[in-house]
Amino acid sequence: MPKENLGAQARKSERVLLRIPIRVEGKDTLGKAFDETTHTLVVNRSGGLIIVPQLLQPGAIIKITNLTNKISCPFEVVMRPAKSLSGTPEWGVKCLEPDADIWGVHFPTKSEGQSQGPLIHVLLACQECFSREMATLTVQEYRDLMAESCLPRPCPKCSATKNWKFAFIEVGYQEVLPSLPGSAAAESAAQGEAEKRPDRRRAVKLPLGIRLPDGGEEPSTTENISDSILCFASNLEMQVGEKVYVKVGLDNPEEQCDIPARIMWRRPASEIGRALYGAKLERGD
Repeated sequence: MPKENLGAQARKSERVLLRIPIRVEGKDTLGKAFDETTHTLVVNRSGGLIIVPQLLQPGAIIKITNLTNKISCPFEVVMRPAKSLSGTPEWGVKCLEPDADIWGVHFPTKSEGQSQGPLIHVLLACQECFSREMATLTVQEYRDLMAESCLPRPCPKCSATKNWKFAFIEVGYQEVLPSLPGSAAAESAAQGEAEKRPDRRRAVKLPLGIRLPDGGEEPSTTENISDSILCFASNLEMQVGEKVYVKVGLDNPEEQCDIPARIMWRRPASEIGRALYGAKLERGD
C-alpha cells in the first residue's frame, strides 16, 4: 500500500490539528457504496487526515462535505497511516479542488508574505466576518497579538484591514489512549477528566525545547497550546505519566528556565512524526 506522507503535502502549507465534522461518500475496496458521517483529524491546504471505518483503496476518489459550511469536494485517497490507536482506519486524502476552501481555513502557501527572520504560524479569526486563516506572523506581530489580544491585518473576504484574534479550536486527536494497562489507564482517565477545562486551545507553532530527566533533548514545535497544556510531535520516547522539562516561546533558550511538565497522553502518528504528545505544565509544583 502506498505510504505517501502527508508531511510532503504539508510543505506547501502549514497543517493544523483540527476536528471538522464531515460527510464522506464513496466506495470501499469491495465496490460497496458508503455514506459516513465522521470528522477530520488534521487539515492543510491540499488535504488532510480523516477517520473512515470502511476500507478504502489508495487512488480511489471520494466526496467529502464539510458539514459546517456545506462545501463539497472530490478527494483522492493517498495513504493509510500504519499507526492508529482510534480502533478505526484513518486515511490521508488529497483535495482535487483546493481553491474551493472546503475547510473554511485559508492556508497561505509558503511563498506568500514571507519575510526575513523567524516566522510564527497561528490560526486566527477575523472579528468581522469570522473567516479563519493559518496566518504567518513575524515575531513582532506575534508579540503584538499577545500584548493586545488582537492584530490588525488585511482580510481577503472583507477587502479591508480588520482585527484578528486567536481562533480557538477543538482538536481532532483522541487525547486519552484506549486500552492503557491498569493504573496508567486510571491515571490517564483522571487527567483526561481534569482536561475537560475552561482551557481553550490555540493552534500556534512555537519553538519548543524538550528535555528528559536522563538528559535526552530535542527541539520541536508546538502544534497547539492552552494556558496549561502543550501538544507537540517528537521523536523522543516518552510515556504517559512521565515528567519532562520544556522551554517554550520566542526568548533565547539560554535565557529560559526549564518548566516541568507531565505527559498526559501519547499517540503514535506516523504522518506527522514518531508520536504526538500532550503535556500538562506544572508551574509552581
